[in-house]
Amino acid sequence: MALVLCATGIIGMIVTSIVDRIDAALTFGFVGAVGALSLLLVGILVPAVEAATSLDEERAVEVEAGIQRLVDAGADEDDLRATVRTAVELGRRSAGD
Repeated sequence: MALVLCATGIIGMIVTSIVDRIDAALTFGFVGAVGALSLLLVGILVPAVEAATSLDEERAVEVEAGIQRLVDAGADEDDLRATVRTAVELGRRSAGD
């Protein structure tokens, strides 16, 4: 979609400049600028979200492995999982989520 806005803006600026419609050329310039800004934002945000997701999955695996080690050492699994749930809820409340 953003690429379409960029292309439309460029083509529109060229055509409206040829027919000597400066106001329309400016409008298409803004359309192109919005498209370019959208491309920049997508390029920045998508990798950041993907990195955060993979980090969360890695941490979840680490937590699950830690729980399993404690259960193997003799801890009650239900009590341990309830404690982890409580800790997560406490963390969410203190972070404002």
